[in-house]
Amino acid sequence: MAKAALIVVDVQRDFCEGGALAAADTLSLLEPLGKFIDEARRAGAVIVYTRDWHPDDHSSFGKSGGPWPVHCVANTRGAEFMPPLKAEKEDIIVNKGIPIDGPGYSGFDDTGLEVKLKQLGVKKIAVTGIATEYCVRATALHAEKAGFETAVLKDLVRAVRPGETPKVLSELQREGVKNEKAEEWIREL
Repeated sequence: MAKAALIVVDVQRDFCEGGALAAADTLSLLEPLGKFIDEARRAGAVIVYTRDWHPDDHSSFGKSGGPWPVHCVANTRGAEFMPPLKAEKEDIIVNKGIPIDGPGYSGFDDTGLEVKLKQLGVKKIAVTGIATEYCVRATALHAEKAGFETAVLKDLVRAVRPGETPKVLSELQREGVKNEKAEEWIREL
């Protein structure tokens, strides 16, 4: 079977309930996602965590003329992975949104992730995390365009606006990204 990677997108304090830019219903994601990460690791998948890692004057922030509140500033509590999730030493952590003027939605934008995964022999990618209509979407599209067999695990994502999820998943499917449940994807490993 092809080597696989699980990309866990932006499950950070600022994107969870009580955070500066919270998606909907994120607390219900944490336990099942944590269990699935462990299961994927045992099955031999490469685990990748992405995180927004913005400078405090990032162009996307309202104070700088952007559309978003200040969130996920590098080395702050809001940028931390939401407990109980935590990267293990063998996992890959990708910091994105570092340039002051780049949105950094995709885990592949200026991060070297594509090269690293190809060097590891990864052929299949599953994308999970927050937020479906922004960073999950961008990461999945980028992975598919880079030639990876890509799936979004629809039961392990959360959106800022949950009503947008069916539309986003349909768009991704038109672009070649599969919509699967976590149990379906792990069975194929």
